[in-house]
Amino acid sequence: MDIQQQAIGFLGGTFDPIHFGHLRPALEITEALSLQQLFIMPNHIAPHKSASHASAKQRSEMVALAISQQARMTIDKRELKRHKPSYTIDTLKELKIEYPDTPICFIMGMDSLISFDKWFDWKNILSYCHLIISHRPGWENKFNQQVAALVAKHQTTDKHDLHNIQFGKIYFQATSQLAISSTEIRELLSHDISIDFLTPDSVISYIKEQHLYT
Repeated sequence: MDIQQQAIGFLGGTFDPIHFGHLRPALEITEALSLQQLFIMPNHIAPHKSASHASAKQRSEMVALAISQQARMTIDKRELKRHKPSYTIDTLKELKIEYPDTPICFIMGMDSLISFDKWFDWKNILSYCHLIISHRPGWENKFNQQVAALVAKHQTTDKHDLHNIQFGKIYFQATSQLAISSTEIRELLSHDISIDFLTPDSVISYIKEQHLYT
């Protein structure tokens, strides 16, 4: 395989804070699909959220700490530099200019795919990337008519398509689905309850140093 064509991945989110529920599936997808690089991309202001609890800088620094030992993971800060809601289509247009010959895999969870037809300019997203859907084993199809039609048209079960074709495919990847949420972590911290084993120790230390979520 031509290394210049080997796909790269992007995982966006608020990451307020990042935790193993984000990190373990991201690692599994990177390895299962032989991605040359996975970029963790914190939002500045997610379109569906009014605000974050930690600052953009703090969330960025927690992501950097969490992935510091992963050679194939890095942080992409482009959305943090925006002072308006970040729409996926805008980011993908930028990425395609930067990586014109490299297939781009945009990673999302099953919940995001189920509501995909509510995303801004959703019909054009597959013109810039492949969609990688992280799901638990044995998932059931709960798609509405529009999303079901999109999946039927674009789904592939051959991971090599993600490297050999520039964009336009939907691939379902089973991953560990850890029952951890950023909301839960913030709630535990607000009640002075330990968050050990929910997020990397480096992130826990940073949260304590910055007095976050208390």
